[in-house]
Amino acid sequence: MPVRYMGTKRYLATHVRNAIMSVRPDGPVIDLFSGIGAVASAMAPDVHVITNDALAFTTVLARARFLGGDRTVAPSLVPTVRNLFRDREQQLRRQYRDFLARESSALEGDWQSLASFMEEFPHVGNSSDAAKAAAAAGACTTSDKYCLATLYFAGGYFSLRQAIHLDALRYAIESADLGNADRNWLLAAWISSAAVVINAPGHTAQYLKVSGEISQARVRRAWRRNVWDVFLDRLTQVSQEGTAAWRSGNKVFNDEALSLAASDKVDGVGAIYADPPYTKDHYSRYYHVYETLFRYDFPDSAGAGRYRSDRFVTEFSIKTKVSGAFEALAAAAKKRDAPLVLSYPDNGLLVGAGVELGELLRSHFNHVAVMSFGHDHSTLGASQGEQKKRAVENIYVCS
Repeated sequence: MPVRYMGTKRYLATHVRNAIMSVRPDGPVIDLFSGIGAVASAMAPDVHVITNDALAFTTVLARARFLGGDRTVAPSLVPTVRNLFRDREQQLRRQYRDFLARESSALEGDWQSLASFMEEFPHVGNSSDAAKAAAAAGACTTSDKYCLATLYFAGGYFSLRQAIHLDALRYAIESADLGNADRNWLLAAWISSAAVVINAPGHTAQYLKVSGEISQARVRRAWRRNVWDVFLDRLTQVSQEGTAAWRSGNKVFNDEALSLAASDKVDGVGAIYADPPYTKDHYSRYYHVYETLFRYDFPDSAGAGRYRSDRFVTEFSIKTKVSGAFEALAAAAKKRDAPLVLSYPDNGLLVGAGVELGELLRSHFNHVAVMSFGHDHSTLGASQGEQKKRAVENIYVCS
């Protein structure tokens, strides 16, 4: 996977594909909560897909994999990108020379030295000077703009050296003369590189702190990974899916799911697939680092986690609103006379709200079939601290 993702349907994708194909869609299939695209990948190259997600960073992964014609071969792109990368890296290294020296000393010292460096490092969540620098960079149109990772996430999620490399790479990608297919490819590889080197437990709700020699060793390993080397590897890993003809008929959206399902943007869909969030945990909390990196919009940020002030919140993760959200989803599918395939576990928030999903769906559709599978949900630790959570996954096929 280009990014480790909570709740991914990678292991259920074949079952979901079979369920979608059983309704014989006569148009593209829209995946309203596509995440990193496990189901869209399973549909290739037989049925066109429309992927959608409320988090913007996932859409560049989708565009790189599910859209576009042929890419330029990597050896032709790398020299230009490398030269631009080095130009911005050298600028930032000069600017942060003293902090880089302090970081190097902290990495070579005892665990208390590294813990102190992480605690004291200035960033937008704890420093008015860093916040002012971020505001200035956000309004800048020169290479000085490319310092977001450094101002927001250095000294925690990434080492300062890694953050500088991420900023220099983003500058290189934005400055190079690239077609859409190549730009999406490089941006996807860039986000994926950040996910590989990040000092976090899988999601990015918080970074890993140092409290002893064991955690010191783990942070050292993460902070010493070379971003440029990882980026070159990810370029080979972020592959286009299906055929060029299949990709030409696909679309990618970054919208709120219920609004998109009811809009004319998706008129003519052959089927709707929905895999809504099933817990009270809003995904935007767990992926805010990637979201801010991709959007590169210098948002207001607070606290040690450096959270965005405008994180997306969905009604599917609010107990008092989840029933209404499912009613709206079913009504939108019914109104456009499109089959609805929906996956939801037996321990989801809707169940906790006292609603039986099968009954809700039967109030909108004449025919509802249910298939059930034992499945380990990927939580990446989440709020309960468990990497996987056993549940029965139900796939509802409504027509």
